[in-house]
Amino acid sequence: MNTNISIIIPTYNCLEKLQELLISIELQSLQPSEIIIVDSSTDRSIKQFINSKNETLPLVLIESGKKYPGEKRNEGVEYASSEWIAFLDVGTIPRRDWLKINFETAKRNDLDIVFGSTVYQALNHFQKLLRAAIYGKYSIETTPGTLVKAETFRTSGGFIENIRAGDDQEWRLQLRDISKKHLKPSETTLDYSSLPNSLLDMQKKYFIYYLHSAKVRAQRKARHIYLSLILIFSSIVITQWNYLISGWDTSPLFIPNITKIYVLSIFAILLGYILIKRFLYPEDRFNIFEWFTWIFLFFLILYSVLYWNFAVADWDVDSYLFIPHITKIYIASVLATSFFYRGIFLPLKLGTNYKFLFPKNWLIIGLIGLSLDLVKAPGVILGILLSPFQKNLTIKKN
Repeated sequence: MNTNISIIIPTYNCLEKLQELLISIELQSLQPSEIIIVDSSTDRSIKQFINSKNETLPLVLIESGKKYPGEKRNEGVEYASSEWIAFLDVGTIPRRDWLKINFETAKRNDLDIVFGSTVYQALNHFQKLLRAAIYGKYSIETTPGTLVKAETFRTSGGFIENIRAGDDQEWRLQLRDISKKHLKPSETTLDYSSLPNSLLDMQKKYFIYYLHSAKVRAQRKARHIYLSLILIFSSIVITQWNYLISGWDTSPLFIPNITKIYVLSIFAILLGYILIKRFLYPEDRFNIFEWFTWIFLFFLILYSVLYWNFAVADWDVDSYLFIPHITKIYIASVLATSFFYRGIFLPLKLGTNYKFLFPKNWLIIGLIGLSLDLVKAPGVILGILLSPFQKNLTIKKN
């Protein structure tokens, strides 16, 4: 059957994984029209392998310069001659009916895009802990495995260039912006089996990912950064308002209890904003303003806790508003809540069996999750600070 589908595969020094991937393509129940491999390896092993391959797969090799995966995907699409484009990565192996399921789903439902549906496989105990902390057992939407009309891809502008990570998620959001005719199949169609074998490797991966993806947000969501800066600046000015005006409490501009009013107001506004975003725009995952909002709320609550007995109870230990050991209670509550969320609630939500979590794995999983959260924050901040000095991020024009 002529599917009129071109598969794009970016490669870099990964001959063994490419061979494994090509075997899985050869076994597909529905075969592609062509397989375009965009290679930037430092040796000739992949080129020699492609040239010596005498099997029936319609392979096309493009020798590319030192580029990021998104740039190589764009380059592969330029050479593609099919109506449909499918993307695969080495390390993410499609199941036998992947292409058939996606293609038939697209045709049956008149879709422009069918996203990849990938399950993360764990090959040892540590990887099981890591999977429980991050991905879970359910299939997730991925760029590898995605099938898209070539015309829709070109309308989207392709993958953002000059960036190492985060471009694929941004691209999927771009696709949603230009077409509502998209779907992730309920069936799992791909398997990923290359999770790191150490926490340090995963932390490095997280840091690099958020370092680069923050640049995407800094470029495409600049208004959120400006709004965040305005929010922080306003908090400084408003809370110090009575000190800044002349005449203090004799001035007509004096506002009693301005800090308390501001804290309660901004808390209500930001909490409302987050809830609205969660319910009305659940797919907008890359929102730097929301990220700053969570950070601001954290410090807002911390400030309230530290100054509660001073500002509200006036250090009167007999006052019913005075809370002994409030800081210790707060810290213990934050740690308990974090461990419960990261070690129990989130893994269960992602499909982890409760028998695996208890009696002790939930604590290890919680520590893994918290450590990755701590690594994520400096990556985002550094990425934003460095973005003005990086190459301009561009969308490939076709």
